[in-house]
Amino acid sequence: MTLFDAAQNADLQTLQHAVEYEGQNFRERDADGNTILHYAVQSGDLAKTAYLTDFLALDPLDANLSGVTPLDLALQNGAADIAAYLAERSDIDPAHSFHNPVRRGFYPDPSWIRVGEDYYMVNSSFSFFPCIPISKSRDLVHWTTVGYAITNPAWARVARSEGGRGYWAPDISYDPASKRYYITATYRGNEGDPERRCQMVVSADRPEGPYGEPAWIHEDGIDPSIFHDDDGRHYMLFNRSVRMAELTPDCRAMKAPARLIWGGDVKNKTEGPQLMKHGGYYYLFAAEGGTGSGHRISAARSKNVWGPYENCPYNPILRQDDAGGYLQNCGHGKLVQAADGRWFLCFLCLRRGPDGTAPMGRETSIAEVTWTPDGWPVAAYGRRPRAVLNLPLPEAIPTAAPAGLTDWKGGEWVTQRALDAANFAVENGVLTLRGNGLDLCEMQMQGLLLVRQQERAFTAETELDIPSAGTAGLTCYYDEHSYLKFGVGPDGLLLQEYAGYEVISAQTAPLPAGTSRVRLRVTAENGNRAFAVQDGNTWRTLWTIPEPRYLTSEGLKCGKRFTGAMVGLYVHGTAAVRFTDWAAAWPRPEGKR
Repeated sequence: MTLFDAAQNADLQTLQHAVEYEGQNFRERDADGNTILHYAVQSGDLAKTAYLTDFLALDPLDANLSGVTPLDLALQNGAADIAAYLAERSDIDPAHSFHNPVRRGFYPDPSWIRVGEDYYMVNSSFSFFPCIPISKSRDLVHWTTVGYAITNPAWARVARSEGGRGYWAPDISYDPASKRYYITATYRGNEGDPERRCQMVVSADRPEGPYGEPAWIHEDGIDPSIFHDDDGRHYMLFNRSVRMAELTPDCRAMKAPARLIWGGDVKNKTEGPQLMKHGGYYYLFAAEGGTGSGHRISAARSKNVWGPYENCPYNPILRQDDAGGYLQNCGHGKLVQAADGRWFLCFLCLRRGPDGTAPMGRETSIAEVTWTPDGWPVAAYGRRPRAVLNLPLPEAIPTAAPAGLTDWKGGEWVTQRALDAANFAVENGVLTLRGNGLDLCEMQMQGLLLVRQQERAFTAETELDIPSAGTAGLTCYYDEHSYLKFGVGPDGLLLQEYAGYEVISAQTAPLPAGTSRVRLRVTAENGNRAFAVQDGNTWRTLWTIPEPRYLTSEGLKCGKRFTGAMVGLYVHGTAAVRFTDWAAAWPRPEGKR
């Protein structure tokens, strides 16, 4: 009998015997990431649940690959006694807790600052436009996009950017002397460009912007950040281990060449450096080990800004060391001190499913930080990422998003590269989107609006007028090398899949009789995607396909795949198409509390 069988189906005595005499792996997980404790909770037996929690020290907050913890499972099953016990043992208030990630979907490489009681975060946008989203929160958990670092297409330089290029690893900072906010990021060119990597800097007098025209610092490297010292000097840090250069007072140029200040702790792919001053020390943080399973955050400190830096004896200060854990590839973080004096860390992570793919790409999670008696910051709870935490601050209503296209029908809309303003308009709640005759695989294509996919399971719908030529409708999109289109044209309905450099499947169906407008729906659940059209008052499913692996970073080797899956609207052709509605739902398996 396996431990899973004993935990779910046997009595307590049999489970105890299996644990204490059969010497099995108590950290074992099933194919869906469930632990032995999940099985005990599923049995509804409080005594078995308590035995595994108390004497094997299994974690009630250890999530499976869907993000469901044993505590979540007890709540979902209505097992009030088990839920109360697990909540007490894990020091969690289910009514005032949250699940990581806090920025779900393609929000990689986070950096944040506190402004009074408000918090602002930036994330990478790669070749998507507007560039570098700026989000705001009052509680570190609920975030709303309130601006972008670059909103002028003429400044963006992404019109030629291949998927996976563009703006990498931004940082947001504040200079109290000039009372200005700065955002810097690496601009990553295409492989054949004369300069493949340089650093971009913009500034504003408000954290949400608007930001001015970018300055370009022609120094190779990635993942820049800006540190404003209390003596009025400014420094930029970037990788190749950790290098640093002093900047001019306006932070738009380097005063002297960059030089190495720290080789890192594990000395392997050290990047994403951040510098802060606290308690008389300069603390240096960096991501190490590459962006795969070895990803981590390491720390060092020095009394001198130029070093030498002493490695933290507790490194890594955050790392996922459980290959079956819910949050994987955790690293690239930055500390912030809350208004109440506590410290928190934002970091990137992946939610990888049983098939090994992570459709949402790299996302943003947070961790509470504690300071050791000898003055080192480490992530709480064993320096590991935690799936569930108590709300760090009183829950706040999310900030309202700016009016306009970015919030049409509740969507946070972006496009691949830049969308010509002449090709879209919103009037009286109706979006008109025009293509330029090019398809989604072509770099200069116009007529594409996207939102980030937030969960594996989702539903997206749109209602549109049937175009007079070409097709328009819904798209599930990763980049110009991988997408599908579920659209409609004068000749009928179309489902087309594109992967690599070619169409890999195409299916057609006739239109419902007597229609000039259609409502389309794509549903992802249980490992499949279904495509349906509304026919009168009912939905008619036309096609069902297996979940497309080509819509993930792991599922296709083609170009640089560092982003995440998107869902949205497209127009292929030159018609101006009216979209009268859009709706998307992202149900969370663990439930919202």
